[in-house]
Amino acid sequence: MRVDERRTVGDRRLGSVEYGPMTSGTPLIVVLGHQRCGAVKAAYAALHNDKPLASNLQAIVKALQPAYEQTVREGGADPVDTMARAQVELTATELRSNQDLAPLVAKGALAVVGAYYSLDTGRVEVLAGAPS
Repeated sequence: MRVDERRTVGDRRLGSVEYGPMTSGTPLIVVLGHQRCGAVKAAYAALHNDKPLASNLQAIVKALQPAYEQTVREGGADPVDTMARAQVELTATELRSNQDLAPLVAKGALAVVGAYYSLDTGRVEVLAGAPS
């Protein structure tokens, strides 16, 4: 497996996210996960049962594997929920440490916030990275 296959954010998506802060001074990126995410549920099942998904869906599984591994280490009552939250935090961390975005974060020109949307309550919970 190539190193870039395990990144949470691929090059095209990363370029799209970098565009605003790097060209227009966008001050905020929000990485938003949500309750009962179908992609996370499918990836969790595929990894937990060691049954790869078909075709390009397996690329999603590979991208979510670090969140799955963190979920296995941490445990929790609802592993899919735990994995969705882990994916948000991993993605936000990856963006904060990105070579082009990190300097903006360091000087306070950009905040990268990880958040979780509850379908049951309609509330958004900030997980990490809230500006002070």
